[in-house]
Amino acid sequence: MTSVTAADDANVAAAGGPLQREFKVMGSRSYIVLHGGSEQLLDAAEARVRQLESWWSRFLPDSDITRANQAGGTPVKVHDDTLAVVARALDGWRQTNGRFDITVLPALLQAGYTHSTVTHAEAPAVGLGRIGTSALVHVDYEASTLTVPPLSSIDLGGIGKGFAADVIAEELIEAGATGAVVNLGGDLSVLGTPSDDTSWYLGIEDPRDPPNHVAVLRLAKGGIATSGTTIRRWTADDGSTRHHLIDPTTAGPSASGVVTATVIASDAATAEIYATAAMLLSGHDAVTMLDSVGLAGLVVDDSGQAHLTSTMKDFTV
Repeated sequence: MTSVTAADDANVAAAGGPLQREFKVMGSRSYIVLHGGSEQLLDAAEARVRQLESWWSRFLPDSDITRANQAGGTPVKVHDDTLAVVARALDGWRQTNGRFDITVLPALLQAGYTHSTVTHAEAPAVGLGRIGTSALVHVDYEASTLTVPPLSSIDLGGIGKGFAADVIAEELIEAGATGAVVNLGGDLSVLGTPSDDTSWYLGIEDPRDPPNHVAVLRLAKGGIATSGTTIRRWTADDGSTRHHLIDPTTAGPSASGVVTATVIASDAATAEIYATAAMLLSGHDAVTMLDSVGLAGLVVDDSGQAHLTSTMKDFTV
């Protein structure tokens, strides 16, 4: 397993202002803010994200995920990081009673999401037909293999971004940085402390009036994820508007009426899992679900109403 490391002590500068790097990866605009680090450490972090993308992207023909999807139920040797992110996704499926499901890829392709939003490359062919088969996906740590059931396929999508953000933030701190914000397409992991404060301040864009904020959050550490239907949208051949958030119960784009959902959790992967699950519920039901598991969140519906959990006030400025 490769990690973010400093080449030598000179690569970690304890003094000086924060450094920032913005780039496109995993189909999204992303950035890293680093305190107590260096440009070399940012280089290593960006390279690490791109390495994870090369293993996890369904748009790359030789990625771990594509090879597993095309194996027709045969175990495929994959990297340890791939086993870890798939295992976390399967835990998320159980935690949300099936609302978060990485096996909805056939329905996503059927809805028309067949090309990368960054490279416009067409996704490699995968087995189509069955969705909701997370219970049959098998992670074997001893053999380092991943098995996707026949006629099924998986897409890490948001969980890949959230899990990667957690990995990169942890590795930056381990490499000597004093604080880091890793934002991969709206999935953020924050660790350590900024050089000029004891907390991080993060704005949540208002889908009704971008780039203005619907809230500004104060967070010491943890993860934030925002899921929504305002970016990955397209017009189908029949003229209907579709988006990338598939409801496993209907095999079609969610029609819950929720436009965006932002969740705060101990890590970005957990926040992503519950933000996706919240998108499949009404605003009221989404907040009820988040309150029931002790997570803070904010949900905006298509009428413009913002629904907040009981604990969201603890994080808003």
